[in-house]
Amino acid sequence: MQGDHDPFAAGEADLGFLCSPSFLYLRSQPNPSIDLIPAGFVFRDERHSGTEAVYYSDVIVRADHPAETFADLEGKSWGYNDECSLSGYFATLQRLREIGCSNDYFRERVRTGSHAASIDAVVDGSIDAASIDSTALTLLKKERPELGETLRQVASWGPFPVQPVVIRRGVPAQVADRITSTLLALDCSQVTAAGLCEFGLERIVPVTEDTYAEERRQLCALGELKD
Repeated sequence: MQGDHDPFAAGEADLGFLCSPSFLYLRSQPNPSIDLIPAGFVFRDERHSGTEAVYYSDVIVRADHPAETFADLEGKSWGYNDECSLSGYFATLQRLREIGCSNDYFRERVRTGSHAASIDAVVDGSIDAASIDSTALTLLKKERPELGETLRQVASWGPFPVQPVVIRRGVPAQVADRITSTLLALDCSQVTAAGLCEFGLERIVPVTEDTYAEERRQLCALGELKD
């Protein structure tokens, strides 16, 4: 997360959709390169009311794996997509901190490069388990129905605030306001050309910086951000 290239500061990107750790890191800088677009995506999930811009981190193993809970994964191999991911990386660190365990809880940790690659590694037995963005997991199960039989969920963490939409600081305020109003007015059920409903997007609701306050506190506790 820290030290990665910032395309907003470099003028290479005007608009983005980030994991919240990267968002919070960029916002914590003395001269932040981004501002929040106060509109959050609500994805279909029976675990929330359908009005909350949240998602979950779902811990998966192969269906024939002996683990029944996260505690059963101590000493096993663990996969994660990358070091900037909340659901794939930081959620695990937060959980380990909650139960008083360190990073050597697992026999090994394997960087896979993506949630899809983590799932493939669990399926082929390269790793024992991984935590996956719940929205990504739902979409991949839709694309690959066999995963419903091949994988099993042993834990779920969250809810976490959905990945924020951000805009480069310096883009005219009227542009940011127009993007915000357009997103909030969007009827996802009617936007068939963009296929939004196919991705499980139900609606877009207002969010604020406070939406990410608890995650900021968690990252500070892990030493990833300064208070």
